[in-house]
Amino acid sequence: ADEEPFNFTLLTVNTHFPDGYLEEIADQKYETQYENVHALSSKQVYDFISWIKEQEFYENTTIVLLGDHLSMQDPAYYNGKIDPEYNRTIYNTFINSVAEPISAKNRLFTSLDMYPTILASMGVEVEGNRLGLGTNLFSAERTLVEQIGLNYVDAEL
Repeated sequence: ADEEPFNFTLLTVNTHFPDGYLEEIADQKYETQYENVHALSSKQVYDFISWIKEQEFYENTTIVLLGDHLSMQDPAYYNGKIDPEYNRTIYNTFINSVAEPISAKNRLFTSLDMYPTILASMGVEVEGNRLGLGTNLFSAERTLVEQIGLNYVDAEL
């Protein structure tokens, strides 16, 4: 069993709608429910990843954290909290990846690109660096949106 591939997927949903779901165990250190929900969720994810890093299996484990969209919070919530010129993006990170990115910043991509990228992060050879409509983001290959633009891809899908 130690040599078999393994995948564990965890979905957090308490932050997945406006204001979030505030668990009973949450400290209420912040002014809004939204901030308290995110504080607890962030702490729980951090604690879980810290625990994984202490396990024997961590050496052969790639942790992938993906967001599926920007916050569903009313955009007015952010007024005065972040620079209005700041370009909000979806949070994605790969921890303990086997693959190293050729270009780690400023890539244009969609969730379609996560399929080959996750496999590559675990050491899977992705022939041509493409699977389905996705491109391995650890490669130098241009994604569909880098080639033809998000509006075109979105319209065609």
